[in-house]
Amino acid sequence: METIQNKNILDRINESISQSITFKLISIGILILLLLIPKSMINSLIIEREDRMHETVREVTDKWSRRQTVSGPILTIPYKKYLLTEDKKNIKEVIKYATFLPEELNIKTNIEPEERYRGIFKVIVYKAQLNVNGKFPMPNFSDWDIDDKDILWTKATLNIGISDLRGIEQQVSLKQKNFNKAFQPGTSESSHFNSGIHIPLQESIHHFIDTDFSIDISLKGSEELFFVPIGKNTEVMMTSSWKDPSFTGSFLPKERKIGSDGFKASWEILHFNRNYPQSWTTANYKIDESKFGVNLLVAADHYQKSLRTSKYAILIITLSFLMFFLIEVTQKLKIHAFQYILIGLALLIFYTLLLSISEHLGFNLAYWISCLSVIGLISFYSSTVLSNKRLSYLLAGSLSMIYGFIFIIIQIETYALLVGSIGLFVILALTMYFTRKISWYRASH
Repeated sequence: METIQNKNILDRINESISQSITFKLISIGILILLLLIPKSMINSLIIEREDRMHETVREVTDKWSRRQTVSGPILTIPYKKYLLTEDKKNIKEVIKYATFLPEELNIKTNIEPEERYRGIFKVIVYKAQLNVNGKFPMPNFSDWDIDDKDILWTKATLNIGISDLRGIEQQVSLKQKNFNKAFQPGTSESSHFNSGIHIPLQESIHHFIDTDFSIDISLKGSEELFFVPIGKNTEVMMTSSWKDPSFTGSFLPKERKIGSDGFKASWEILHFNRNYPQSWTTANYKIDESKFGVNLLVAADHYQKSLRTSKYAILIITLSFLMFFLIEVTQKLKIHAFQYILIGLALLIFYTLLLSISEHLGFNLAYWISCLSVIGLISFYSSTVLSNKRLSYLLAGSLSMIYGFIFIIIQIETYALLVGSIGLFVILALTMYFTRKISWYRASH
């Protein structure tokens, strides 16, 4: 009888201990969920700082000149077309426009970047010297059944699209043999550009056709410079002292060389490579879709990396709390919920340190400064809480491994899912291995 009573007492004690451990786990889980509230506020702060950076860039570029896209030149020639009136009793005369693109288009440009600062934010602007040369063949209207007498040759215009006219620094002129004529602001009525410059060719149209032309443009812009390949054969040569270009758009360079003194890139594009012809009348082609060029934007990737890092906060907090909980169980220590909260807040302060320091020193250096600061703080605190320096060193090493693992995931974005999955599997396996002999019903505090 006494044996049965002792057994019942032990069962009740084990059940009480089990419930105590279960309650502790539930409490830790609730704390982790509560810590997600300040974590979401940190995410909002990162997004806010990134938006502020973009706003600063817009403020500077609005005063300097925005991203530039240069299209053209294109030749526009009006002609008469005769249509029936609505009552179909009379014929009315209307003016239509034919568009012609150059046979050859060669563009040489040199980009001189400049760094401008607004507070802690850096904006890249540039000055570009463009030399555009080429030749237009004799326009052919025969495919459209247009009589020569209906072609208004003297009303022809030459148009160049420039996305932000504030960037033009000097007078732009069309230069040919024994011929020099200045461009005027705006584009002709039939132009395919929202903004740009033009020349009314008038009687000089006959001197212009089948003759090599040259146009020099001094252009300011910011972040990006694009060109549209409107020539039957378009060649672009670009040089700059900028050391970290990003070639983008519909076409990549045929050749490029990037070094410590800058970059040199060249494109060669045929009319077969784009989705519009060399001439048309009534069609409205979206020629800007074929643009290509270079991006000089300073990538503020520390905001994106900080945001990606913060997404692993739940993992770091959970693993850290798990380590402290296992120390409680295995070493028969007691850690108060308030101490768990302080440790969780220390883990969260890592992300505000990372964000603020990365704006000045870049992501990588900021990551390790923040990491060492937080690990040092938690290690110092745990050495007092646990009264065991050996355990605090073990925690410091474990946290260093966790933060190192997260840093690797952030750096290898392409393989982040694969490496992350393998890493989590290894962590789970190690946890199962080291806790396999723990008798949870007999564990005591």
